[in-house]
Formats: sequence, structure tokens, C-alpha cells
Amino acid sequence: MIKLAVLFQENETKNMDLSAPEKGNPGVGGTAFCFLLFLKYIGKKAHGHELDITVYQLQDNILPHDKCVKVDSLEEALNKATEDGNEIVLLRNHQTDEDYDLLQKYDFKYIFWMHNKLTYDEIKLFRTWDNCKRVIAVGRQMYDYYVDDLVIKKLDYIKNPLVPPKETMIREEIYEPWVTYVGSLTFDKNFHLITKVWKDILKEVPDAQLHVIGSGRLYDKNSKLGKYGHADEEYERLFMPHILDDEGNPLESVVFHGIMGEEKYEIFKKSAVGIINPMATETFGLAAIEMEACGVPIVCRRKNGLLDSVKDGKTGILYKDISKLAPSIIKLLTNKRLNKKMGTAARDFARHDFRPEGLMPAWQEVIYQVHKNKKASYKAPHRDLDNNGKMLRKFIHTLHRIPALKKVPSIHDIQKK
Repeated sequence: MIKLAVLFQENETKNMDLSAPEKGNPGVGGTAFCFLLFLKYIGKKAHGHELDITVYQLQDNILPHDKCVKVDSLEEALNKATEDGNEIVLLRNHQTDEDYDLLQKYDFKYIFWMHNKLTYDEIKLFRTWDNCKRVIAVGRQMYDYYVDDLVIKKLDYIKNPLVPPKETMIREEIYEPWVTYVGSLTFDKNFHLITKVWKDILKEVPDAQLHVIGSGRLYDKNSKLGKYGHADEEYERLFMPHILDDEGNPLESVVFHGIMGEEKYEIFKKSAVGIINPMATETFGLAAIEMEACGVPIVCRRKNGLLDSVKDGKTGILYKDISKLAPSIIKLLTNKRLNKKMGTAARDFARHDFRPEGLMPAWQEVIYQVHKNKKASYKAPHRDLDNNGKMLRKFIHTLHRIPALKKVPSIHDIQKK
């Protein structure tokens, strides 16, 4: 039997019924949603070994698992996990320095699920920390981002899962000239870049509407919102002026829906274009997959994890320069033949490649390998070699295979200096 502890540390979920993630994201962050799908679909065996999973959560939520323990701190979770005889702990990265110090005091085999890029301190720690057995990237692009560093010896990648919405939510032949943004309304998600070009889009497509699904409270339900009730005051001052009319009133063409659960699919099925983070700082972009599953083509930057979730020229348009944001949106709003072609491809892609039933065997394999103390195998980059200097990273990895050159600094080392 393999005893696995899962730490559900997502603070944005409080007293929520999260027991049915197969119905769609109930309005939580992408990391929390993926943990919920993992719990729902992981199963009870790994290579014939029984999986005994206990979830330790910081909030009192209803989770899709029958063995859950409420704790008040990470330390309490680790103590209870020890008392319960767990061997392996699965948790997210981006812990605080104090939490990493605490984690190192316990003799677990750790699997870190890397939904956010590793900080440099994490890279240094994971390189040499023996109890860090695996770091799971959420896609190929994020795995390749670390091939130049010795931390790659701990890395593997498994795509984020998604249960496709019902087929009744697939976009029909007739849809609206709606551009739909999904994400947190915070500076790091770059929503303001869409508002900057919205009036330019309206000049070309006067009946277009911008539908905004998300809020400044997506990751912090208690955050204080500004005058308009969409984001914190400072961020509202950045994006709202671009979507006000000459009298200072919000444009009627921009509709803010706030945080939504499965009801957002009713908006997706009417949308012409889907948008997430225009600067593509995402490690994966789960919201893009959700919209694609409804037959909505995506417009975003050709960078980072979006190359895993959007196929350029097939399921959407990926631009290299932000100046192409508005023209790309306008192209899909006005060229209905292209829009239909990409929408159909997006639907087929998202509904086939990310089903949890197809991804859980990879998770079971990782858990089994960690149980057996087997090391991760290296996977050489082979596509999108212009993304994040991948060719150079691949070359540095080759140098590291020569014993005398193992100390050649990685790009992460050089950037830190």
C-alpha cells in the first residue's frame, strides 16, 4: 500500500462545496481546481499497489474525497500526516521560506505540483534537497524552461486536467460578436492591456461586446475592491479610464460578470473570441482550454505555457508582439469562416487531450516511481524551440552531461546575478 498525503492549501476556498469539479470550475483559482480534479479521478491504485490518500485542508470545504482532515496550519498537517503513517506528500510549490524550512524537518518524500514558475530559491533548494523527489510541471513548455538547470533531474510534466463541459455548451453556428476574458483582475494577469485597445476594436466592430469573467477577489475573497467593484482601487485606476465614455460612464459594451462557476459556459457558447492573460505569463492557461472545449478560438501571446494550451493557426491566433492583440481579435470577429474552422479544431483538441481519465495514469506512474525511489527520466526538447531561449537551454543541458562542465551556470543562475 502507498500512503499519500495531499495538502490542499488554497486559502481562496472557504466553506465551499467543491465536491463536483467534473461540472466545471466552481469559481476557484486554477491550482485549486486542478487539485480537486486530481482527487476526483486519481483512483485507488498505482501499478497494482493500493493508494491510501488523505487530504489535509486549511479550510472547511466539501472536497471530492472521502478522507479529509481539517487543520489550522501546515505544521499541524505535517504532524497529522506523520501520525497517519503517510510516506509521500503532494503539495503545490510557491511555499514561503518559513514553510520550506518546516517541510525539511519532516522525512516525507515530496512531490511538488508546479503551477507557478519556480523562484530562484526554489530552484536552488530542489536541486539538492533529497526529500524533494519530483517537481511536476503542468505542461511541456514549463518542463523545457528548466532543462538548462540541474533541477531538471527532479522534473517531470503532466498536463493539467479538464472535464469537458456538456455538449450542449458547445458553441453553435450562430454566435455573438463577444470577446470573453477569463481570469483574475490583477496586474499580473494583464487585463488592462485588453481595455487599452477596446475602443480600437469597437471602431472596426461597433456591435462587439467585452465580457469579463473574474474579479480582483478570485484569489482573495476578502480583498478590498475599488469604486467600480471589479478590482482593487489601484488596478481599477489603471484599466477603467480606457472603458469609460466621454461623460465618464462605463461603456455599455463592457460587461463584468464577476466570479462564475459552471454558468460561465452559457457565455462561452455565445462568444466569438476567448482571451486570457494577453502577455501569456501563464504556465499553462486552463481557462483557454475551458473556452476551447466550447468551440471558442483563443487569441493570446505566443509565449510560455500558452503554447501547450493553444495551437497557433489551428485553435487560435498566437501573436509575438502585443501590438497584434487588437488586429488578431478583429480578424476573428470579422472572418467568420476562419472563426468556425478554428472553433471546431479548438473543440476537438480540448475535449480529447486533457481528459483526467487519460492523464491520471501518468500521475499514478509518478507516485509509484517515488514510492520505489526511481529517478525522473530526461525528455529532450523537440518543438517550439524559440520559446524562452529553449535552444540555448538545450545546449547548456548538453554541457552539464560532461562531468567537468556541471558547474556551468544555467540561464536562471545568470539572470539572478
